[in-house]
Amino acid sequence: MDEAAGQPILAIDLGGTQVRAAHVGPDLVVSQRRAVETNDQEGVDAVVQRICHLAAEVLDESRAAGLAEPAGVGISSPGPLDPWRGVVVAPPNLAGWHNVPLAEKVSGAIGLPAFLERDTNVAVIAEWQFGAARGTDDAIYVTVSTGIGGGVVTGGRPLIGKDGTAGEVGHLTVELDGPLCGDGSPGHAEAIGSGTAIVREGQALLDAGRSPRLRDILEAGGDELEARHVAQAADDGDEACRAILDRAWLAIGAMCAGLVNVLNPEVIVLGGGIARNRPELPEVVRREIDRRAFSIPARRVRIAAAELGDDVSLVGLLPIVNERLHDSAFGRAPQSTVTA
Repeated sequence: MDEAAGQPILAIDLGGTQVRAAHVGPDLVVSQRRAVETNDQEGVDAVVQRICHLAAEVLDESRAAGLAEPAGVGISSPGPLDPWRGVVVAPPNLAGWHNVPLAEKVSGAIGLPAFLERDTNVAVIAEWQFGAARGTDDAIYVTVSTGIGGGVVTGGRPLIGKDGTAGEVGHLTVELDGPLCGDGSPGHAEAIGSGTAIVREGQALLDAGRSPRLRDILEAGGDELEARHVAQAADDGDEACRAILDRAWLAIGAMCAGLVNVLNPEVIVLGGGIARNRPELPEVVRREIDRRAFSIPARRVRIAAAELGDDVSLVGLLPIVNERLHDSAFGRAPQSTVTA
């Protein structure tokens, strides 16, 4: 990022579950936090209205608190999206979102310039500028949670791609005849290593009666099956659940080894809820890189835990907005070929 992150911004994080907003200062202080449920089943217009209302609340509260006026608005959103026009194209976890000009709508509602970027690109910029990848020129951020996402910095610049889709690491194929991913393609890393994949395999064990321990955990808690239940059963000695996790971590490790060969990064930052809570995952990633990647880039790359936690998708918008305020490529005529 060429421009210093010297002006405060209003940051919005659009997720499948929650919409969050906050004032972010150049000192990285995140304040005037607000959050609401996304409730995307109510339709696109209702969610957009909710986002605009939340942004206006944060802006009013920031002014009332005497904080410096935000220079602009940054919006972190699931992809695919068009960052040049500020259009959310067709995210699979937001029902009915097709070519929604979100940046324009937010800008019009609160009277500030607004810029849109994919959530994992925001995350890699945050960790590269302020977190575990700072001081590097070539870094990869991988989030392991409900899905597997990622972002790439190469040669000291974020990798966006002509269509704004570069960095979708979770959709690399690691098993030719593997299970179908959420996008309908077989064998992607996300289809094997994500929380969603772990839940799918855990449910198959329950349906087949092959994991009494997992059944006991669910019955004791009265909960719907989640990846954490499979992990708990594995930690309790359930071999079938342990095998699910072993395969998941292996898929992520193989994916990272491929990234090392292709991109030659200095660091791979592992983030997301699953990565944060499973200390064995970095060990498996390191082992698989050493096993599968070329020796020279394998020796160079280090594996690091993400440092910024849940604020990664807010803090990362600070340098994005500050740079794009001075870049005429954003917010003008369409420059991307992305379509729904």
